[in-house]
Amino acid sequence: MSTIELSTKEAETLVAALESYLPDLATERVGTDNREWHAELKERETVLVEILKRLKTANF
Repeated sequence: MSTIELSTKEAETLVAALESYLPDLATERVGTDNREWHAELKERETVLVEILKRLKTANF
């Protein structure tokens, strides 16, 4: 596992970016008929949601 150190401002900015991007990703995933692309988007969404959860519970 890799580690990255973020300042409070960097973490807040990343949280805001993820919160902005995730709804669009979900919309794109739901709107695709391509099963492979749907699966890839779902996996990406799952990973990003977990990162967002970890960022929100981190103490910066």
